[in-house]
Amino acid sequence: MKNVNRKKQLFFDFGRDYEANFENFFFSARNKLLKSELENFLNGKTSQNVFLTADNGKGKTFLLNSILNNEHLEGYKIIYIDVASLNQEKNYFAELSNFDLICLDNIEKTSETLEVQIFNLINECKDSSTNLLFASSNHPDNLNFLPDLISRFKEFKQYRIYSIADDDVEDCIKFIASKLKLNYSEDLISFFSTRIKRDFLSIKTTIQDFDKFLYSEQKQPTKMSAASFLKTYS
Repeated sequence: MKNVNRKKQLFFDFGRDYEANFENFFFSARNKLLKSELENFLNGKTSQNVFLTADNGKGKTFLLNSILNNEHLEGYKIIYIDVASLNQEKNYFAELSNFDLICLDNIEKTSETLEVQIFNLINECKDSSTNLLFASSNHPDNLNFLPDLISRFKEFKQYRIYSIADDDVEDCIKFIASKLKLNYSEDLISFFSTRIKRDFLSIKTTIQDFDKFLYSEQKQPTKMSAASFLKTYS
């Protein structure tokens, strides 16, 4: 990302998660290209505009915040705004074009009034070094917005967060277990992989709850204890 040596200023961020970490996001096989492109985005020398699409529950918001928290952006003037939380009667985007990075989440929940504001924001940033990172649960082709705004979105680089495939589940469990410093056998990981939901949040929550179960029941992480845990787990 281009460094224009601006003085960092405090600005109220709507919905920021300051604990999110890029290294804690699991990139499945189909998302390896996305990881590479986002790393290029962070290390880029020129301004870029990115539109990220992901179904609900696929980690979109966590990934956005982890990008903003990345060490490469330390010292930059950045802002995260959850569009869904905005009151359409105010102009939230005035004078934001002097930021280095503007991140708008939940674009699909944009009100009609905000459509015009976002369109104007994009136009204001076109001739600046500001980077735009937008995210939505819907691709621009499926958004019922002003045609001119859709046209602007389509000028962005388009990426998607793909769902975790069956072949990725074991790797995802291993990834989470390593981050939580849990020592699971291959048999236990394989056992869980066929009995767990196929999204990162569900997998992470299940593993965390299983660890709590082991602690409360004073049991070891085995297939037998996992079977006992899953009998009453929903």
